[in-house]
Amino acid sequence: MDKILQTQMTNVYNKIFDQAEEIEIAARLLAQAVGTDGNILLKTFHDFRYIETLLIEGEESLPDIKSFETIQNVTTPDRILVVAKDFDDDVKTFIQELEDKDMDYCLICNKNKEDAETLESIFHFIDLASTRKLVPTADFDRIINPYVSALLFIYYNLYIFIDEMTADDE
Repeated sequence: MDKILQTQMTNVYNKIFDQAEEIEIAARLLAQAVGTDGNILLKTFHDFRYIETLLIEGEESLPDIKSFETIQNVTTPDRILVVAKDFDDDVKTFIQELEDKDMDYCLICNKNKEDAETLESIFHFIDLASTRKLVPTADFDRIINPYVSALLFIYYNLYIFIDEMTADDE
C-alpha cells in the first residue's frame, strides 16, 4: 500500500509542478501586498478552516498574511488567497463577490469538469489536482484524498516565490 500511495502522491505533485508558471504568477499577485499598506487575506473553505491558524501563525506563514474577515475591510493594496477543496456554491458565491468588487485574488481548489471553463477563465487559479481518493483497499474501496498535502505543497511553493520576490524589500 505504501508504494501505491507514494506513486499516487508523486502523480499529484507532478500535476502541481506542471502549474509552476501559474503558481509563480499567483505569487507575484500576492507579493504585491507585501511591503505595502496591504495584506494577504486568507479565506478558507471546507477542511482548510482547520489549518487556517497554521497558515497564518505558523513558523512559515506568508508575510503580511491575515484572516479574511469581511469584504468591507478589504483595501486596494490587499490581495486575497482563497483556499477550498472544491469549487462549490459557497466558493462560487464568494468569488463572484470578489469579481463584482474588482478585487485581486488567487483561488486554489480542485478543478471539476462542470466548472472547468469557469476555473480556467480565472486568471489566478491553481488546481489542487486531488479530486479523488487514491489508494485501493482489499474491499475494492479507495482511501486517502491528499488535498491537504496538495495545498501545503502549493503553499510552500508560493512561500518560496514570495520570499524570493520580497527579499530585497527587507
